[in-house]
Amino acid sequence: MERIDRYETLADLASRHMTKGVRANTMVSQAEYGRAVETGTLLVRETPAGLLLARDRGDHFRFNFYLNDITEPLGTDLPTPAVTEVAYRPRDVGLQEAVTYLRDQGFALLFERIRMSRPAGLPEGETPPVHTAQPGEDEAVLAFLRENFSPLTGCLPNEEELAEDLKTGRVLLLREDETILGLLHFSFDGKSGEIRHLAVREDQRGKGLTQPLIGGFLRAIGGGKSTVWLRADFPPAQAAYGRMGFTPDGRRSAVLCFDKP
Repeated sequence: MERIDRYETLADLASRHMTKGVRANTMVSQAEYGRAVETGTLLVRETPAGLLLARDRGDHFRFNFYLNDITEPLGTDLPTPAVTEVAYRPRDVGLQEAVTYLRDQGFALLFERIRMSRPAGLPEGETPPVHTAQPGEDEAVLAFLRENFSPLTGCLPNEEELAEDLKTGRVLLLREDETILGLLHFSFDGKSGEIRHLAVREDQRGKGLTQPLIGGFLRAIGGGKSTVWLRADFPPAQAAYGRMGFTPDGRRSAVLCFDKP
């Protein structure tokens, strides 16, 4: 695979592969890929199967694709480990076919996720206040994330991304003195929010700490619409979100990894 040094080159490649019937799990945008192009961490390859993209995250690669012909092999040696997620609705047959294709190409299915959504509106009643993490708390926040999420599949922010999220108030904490008991990391586009990470310290689980974190998130986004992706094989998390008004919306995803023996 080759490095891309201009976003315009990437946009042109994606445009040529965005044909009728393409199976794609990404949309090439300046916001999503611009920084990777600038830092030289994006690898690209055109193959008979389609356009392949891999972003270097230090300890793994995030793999995305525009697949036009799944009768052809991927046709290249991927950098490893390469992790990808394919999200789909029940009617998205092509993307479900892409999951089967990737598994046939050597990707291992790690787990599946479901999406839960909540309509606009603030939560009923009061929840204990949460602390908005501030710039300068980067090290403690990143350490907590790394303790609670897989480096391969946790979609963890890098230091630069986290610094931006702290600056915009998108990390909420429950603390006891200087110790983080729980954390919620979210994104917000001005209309709707998405919970990216929520974790409670192991010895504090079962004490209802997710409720104030989710309540704090809903207030931080002004009661806008919100979503969260959860592992399909972990009912307790689904129940916790259900108590805060989230319901499954029919979207699912498959998380897969390609690694050399």
